[in-house]
Formats: sequence, C-alpha cells, structure tokens
Amino acid sequence: MTRARIIFVPGLNPKPPPEIFRLQLARVLHASLGRMRPRAAEWFAANDSQFELVAWTYLFHGAHRDISVDLPGIERLLVQTEASAEDLRELKSWPRRSLRWVHLAGDTWPFLGRRFASAPTRRLMHEATRYLKNRHGVGAEVRAAVRATLERAWQRGESVLLFGHSLGSVIAYDTLWELTHVHRSKGEVSLLMTFGSPLATHFVQRSIKGAKEVGAARYPHDIRRWVNMTARGDTTALQPRLKPLYHEMLDLELIDSIEDFVEFDNFFRNSLGLNPHEAYGYLAQPLLAEIVGDWIERGFDGPP
Repeated sequence: MTRARIIFVPGLNPKPPPEIFRLQLARVLHASLGRMRPRAAEWFAANDSQFELVAWTYLFHGAHRDISVDLPGIERLLVQTEASAEDLRELKSWPRRSLRWVHLAGDTWPFLGRRFASAPTRRLMHEATRYLKNRHGVGAEVRAAVRATLERAWQRGESVLLFGHSLGSVIAYDTLWELTHVHRSKGEVSLLMTFGSPLATHFVQRSIKGAKEVGAARYPHDIRRWVNMTARGDTTALQPRLKPLYHEMLDLELIDSIEDFVEFDNFFRNSLGLNPHEAYGYLAQPLLAEIVGDWIERGFDGPP
C-alpha cells in the first residue's frame, strides 16, 4: 500500500493532553471504520502511528482539559450507531433552531452579534479573533505547527488526508493557502475533510487568507478533493454548504471536486448534554467512515 498519513487539526476550545486526545479520536474513528469498512479498519489498527494530531490548542490556551467529561459520550458512540428518539427531539427543538437564527443574525450584522450574543459565544468569538488577527503572532505559530506536520508527510512521500474540525478547518485552509502562495510548496493534500466548519461565515470570510485576492490567488492550489460535512443543528457551521462559496476553485481547475454533506445527525452526548458540533460525533458518522475507508482502501492498489 502507498504510505498514507491522516492528520487531524482540532477546533478552538482547550483539548485533553495530546496523547490522550489522539487515542480517543482514533478509538472513535476505528470503531466507525470497523462498522462500515472492516478492511480499512484493519489497516488503521495496524498503522496507528499514521494517525497524527496537530495539538495546537495548548499553544493558544496554555492549558489542557480533563477528558473525563467526554468519556461517557465516547463510550456511547462506540456502541450506538444512530441518534435516539431523545436525541432527535432535542436536535429539532425550538430553542436549538432559534439559537441558529440568532447566530445567523449576529454573523450577518456584527453589531447585533456583539450586543445579543451570550457570554460563552462572545468568548469564543474573541478567541477566534485572536487567531484570525494573528495577535501576538499566535495565528502564525499555529499554522507553522500544521505546516511542519504536512511537510514531514510530503518529505516521506506519504499521501495525506487532512481533517479540519471547526476553527481547525480554517487553520487547515489558511495553512494550505500559505503553502501555495507564500512557501511555494509542491505538496498536495489528496483529501481534505472539514466538518463543523465556519469557513463560509462572514465572520471568517473577512479575515481568511486570500480574502483580498482575486482569481487563482484567492485560493490554495494544493487540495485534490474537498469533502465538507455539516450536521443538523451545528451552529458553528452557520452556512452548512461550502461549495457555493468556493466553486471558483472548480472553475479555475484548482481542485478536482468539492462535496457538501448536510443531511445527518451528530448525536454526541456527554455529561454536559447533547453537542451536534463535537468532533467525536463527526468521526462516528457512517458517511465519514465510508469516505475515509474508500480513501484508505484505494491506497492498497495505488495512491489514494
């Protein structure tokens, strides 16, 4: 098999220590592959070191989070294959739907967002702005960590699947843009998978790398296939489909395909409640397992 490297770029909030967090992410992905693509799951289990976490959140927050909050939800994902009736009732509840509209209004009219956002939402926006504005050089430091991971894989001749969750999808995109236009890299990500991504929000679009450019200079050139997944009820990915905004990449033949998948439920539930944005819940999705499994298995006979 062609050597394959799976790289995971997590989202904004503090994460558990890297060795613990990586293990739990791998457990969920392996279980999901095992249900849908046993051959790929066997390869994944035998090549554990090929799944790599870019643990950037400690650079950002200077702290780790306790994994114990998530463990009940992780164990649930290992055995539960679909949302329960209770999960679906909560996902479809009026408070959750109204929250999405509040966030959409805040993204469209920032002055409303600043005025009416909850304290946790304002905190998250402040932290994301630290990255987007590169305050004290933190954005550049985070991207350097992702770039170094990608460059090591390319130097080894590995084919790369790059996961980007939440703000991690923005970091992955920005890093790939810089690799194209600043570092003039010849490397390629054969599959970029984003989930729970805010890449299409006004908030991110104002500051993303290439935002002020036109034509081919606006986009990264080092992605072969882009798959984006947005679960119902995920209020971070306010604009769930990315293809309408990034279709010019296809027109300019900078990428082979951009695909959006939105009709599914992320039913991760931990001791804090249901969270349709959580990365573990995305990794448990059968659709994600099919796509990742296909990518792995095609590598048995040639490059993914």
